[in-house]
Amino acid sequence: MKITGVKVHLVEWNRGPYHWRDGIKPNGPLAQAGLMRILTDDGLEGWSPCGAVDIEEVKYQLIGQDPLDRELIWQNMWRNLRTSNLGQAIGPVDCALWDLFGKMSGLPVYKLIGAMRDRIPAYASTVTVDSLQEYMDLADTYLEKGYKAIKLHAWGRLQQDAELCRELRKKTGDDIVLMYDASSMFNLYEDAVWFGHRLEEQNFFWYEEPIDHFNMTVLARLAAELKIPLAIAEATHGGPWDALAQIRAGAGDIILTGPLDPYKGGITGVMKTAHICEGYGIMCAIHGGAIPHLHAALAIYNTKFFERLVPETYYSAPGFMDASTEIDSEGFARPWDKPGFGIEVDWEWVKKHSIGTLE
Repeated sequence: MKITGVKVHLVEWNRGPYHWRDGIKPNGPLAQAGLMRILTDDGLEGWSPCGAVDIEEVKYQLIGQDPLDRELIWQNMWRNLRTSNLGQAIGPVDCALWDLFGKMSGLPVYKLIGAMRDRIPAYASTVTVDSLQEYMDLADTYLEKGYKAIKLHAWGRLQQDAELCRELRKKTGDDIVLMYDASSMFNLYEDAVWFGHRLEEQNFFWYEEPIDHFNMTVLARLAAELKIPLAIAEATHGGPWDALAQIRAGAGDIILTGPLDPYKGGITGVMKTAHICEGYGIMCAIHGGAIPHLHAALAIYNTKFFERLVPETYYSAPGFMDASTEIDSEGFARPWDKPGFGIEVDWEWVKKHSIGTLE
């Protein structure tokens, strides 16, 4: 079997505006997403969620290759990241190759990479809203849906965010797991450590990206001072090697990685990272809520949750359907019993919402 082509279908739809913490440009009402298709000479295809990529560079790496040589393809792409635009593409390429292998074998991807479980608790990962009451309303919505864990993306304001965390804990009681994501906002050590202690008082499960993700020196100082685990490395480059450097520096307690994150390396890179973390006895948390993230989380021993970004309509194109948007009444995510990732496509919807095809 040989790879004969690559296509990326780009779509756009109206999902409504939203925003993150202070200082980050708000998102407008239009959302964009893509689907990568890796084509082969026997008609089988591998699919993965994807953004815009340098399609010519991707084709240069793939066409003529055996799609089962995933490690060879991964290594060849990784060695060229420093002088290319492949950092955005290596994740979806690797994921699409795993999807193809799943379709060939008749198995879901998480079974192929070594299933640890067939369902996993999901946490509701919020957008930023404008008032304390809106956060309380969000909590009501997702607790009613069955979630047993919530992660806040708040304003990045010390006092107001601390009040929000206190009020959310009052609302949920002690049985709901709560996390907080600072999105690298608190770059003064004194601010970061003060806020960390406030999270400890409210028994938050982790403190994510508290300061500049490149500043391992201060992250290590912060990790040593606080009892709450620091979740780090979401936005750094370097995949498993960066994870190892972060761990050895003592910069945090939980490594974040995701199969579609730039420079993390797809399913293959995430599994390498997870095994490094396992060797050091620490958690490897999956960042992001697309279908490859769910399959990765199901296969990793040292992870505890699947991140479900909510509202789901902000992130998931209605024409690209899979199990990642479904949560059961007990707050668990589980895959469909289908080969590969189990992605289904409404091609009529894609045609109506298309903004172009890269091929």
